[in-house]
Amino acid sequence: MSARAHLALAGLALAVLWAVATTIGPFSDITVNDLFVYRSYADLLVDGRLPYLDFAFEYPPLAALPLGLAGLPGTSEGTYEVSFAVLMLGCALVGQRLAARLAGSEREAIVVAWLLALSPVVIGASVRTHFDLMPVAITAGALLALSRGRTNLGFLLLGLGTMTKLFPGLLALAAVVWLLGRGERARALRGAAIFTAVVLAISLPFAGSGYVESFTFHLDRPVQIESSAATVLFALGGSEVTGTNLRPDRFKSNGLDGGAAGTVELVFAIVLVLALAALIALAARRPDPRQLVLCGFATLLAFVTLGKVFSPQYVIWLAPFAALAWVWGQRTAALLVGAAIVLTHVEFPSRYFDLINEQRDVILIVAARNALLLVALGVLVVGLLRPPADQLIGSRASMPSKRLKSRSRV
Repeated sequence: MSARAHLALAGLALAVLWAVATTIGPFSDITVNDLFVYRSYADLLVDGRLPYLDFAFEYPPLAALPLGLAGLPGTSEGTYEVSFAVLMLGCALVGQRLAARLAGSEREAIVVAWLLALSPVVIGASVRTHFDLMPVAITAGALLALSRGRTNLGFLLLGLGTMTKLFPGLLALAAVVWLLGRGERARALRGAAIFTAVVLAISLPFAGSGYVESFTFHLDRPVQIESSAATVLFALGGSEVTGTNLRPDRFKSNGLDGGAAGTVELVFAIVLVLALAALIALAARRPDPRQLVLCGFATLLAFVTLGKVFSPQYVIWLAPFAALAWVWGQRTAALLVGAAIVLTHVEFPSRYFDLINEQRDVILIVAARNALLLVALGVLVVGLLRPPADQLIGSRASMPSKRLKSRSRV
């Protein structure tokens, strides 16, 4: 069977698993999801209202695109759920193919495609109730463009991805550093200018207090209940769950405040900034495009495990990177991330309300998930710090001559 046939079959498998596993059986639970919020925004968008200007909107501007497109066939609960799922399946198929092309050889591409075909089972129905697959597909396209020398297109796509969900902006920083490390200063500066221009061009029409509030919304929210910081707070005690009837808030999620929450949040913020700076700097270590992708992977791991918010759908960002890490020899890190994704599915959404009620076994599940991702980050960083293979070969080749010289002196 040809590679093209294998990729087509993997795409078909993804579509079938998506249609079946996320709607029927143990992987179809959508007890907790964002579709109600999305539908409310879709109603406003279909009516011609503008985000930030006419209504509060906590996402970047281009996030309105998938939310509004899914509402065109109708915004009733059943219709919107189906149309949104179909739209996200299209993004998943595009992301699967782009990640496969990014892998390199035909064999690696086939393995990546089949690994991602399993995502509806491993991640669960969250893949069809959140819009994260759109920025993931855009990011995969950007990395593919950068790996093939199409720098301008890569930064253009990273700008579009950042304006859909902010995390691709981290990869844009890594891409600039990676190009500088390759000695391509002009391309790095041009790429940074293109990225900045895209972000400004999309942001300026919405400039105003509403747009600023979309950022302060996230800065002001408390430590989210599934984050690593929350794991520490659960261990310390003294903090209380927000977003409940007893402690309502405006952030449409559940967090922890009181006790040591302020101190823990500050410590994690400092560690996160330092970790991101160090990981982005690692992109300059090797000119190989794989270095950029794996540094991007490490950067996202740091962002989700050290940030004060770890929404369950964030694991959707990690899946294609884990598949690529597997075929590129970083199998321990890939397995650890895969196990963490499975634990996320164990907790969310079926046990989420148990977490809100502070049941110890669910707190431990989330703590184990966060620990696995931190270990995966450490393993990945060790691999990125390892000397390139050609340097190891060169050093080994020189060893016999050194031994001969030392013996002749004796």
